[in-house]
Amino acid sequence: MEELKNLEEERRAAGGMSGHPPAVPKSVASDEMCVFLILNISSLQLIPMNVVAYRSQYGSVDPTAIVGPAILATAVSTLAGVVFCKVMDGKRRA
Repeated sequence: MEELKNLEEERRAAGGMSGHPPAVPKSVASDEMCVFLILNISSLQLIPMNVVAYRSQYGSVDPTAIVGPAILATAVSTLAGVVFCKVMDGKRRA
């Protein structure tokens, strides 16, 4: 996030020169910051180890049965986040 903040400060210093996306006001998150935040919030996990450990600890017959649905759920939430970002970016530019 700090690097994205530095990038936005460079854009402000460039003053909207051609080839650079326009800078946003200082107190507003850039599009890149929003995408980064949404991808982190969507919580893409390849193997949900905590849930597998809890299921094993509490005597589940098949503690790894959650892996497939968990991967699917996190993939769908990440995809929804990316689509939302693209739609909102398209509306802003239109």
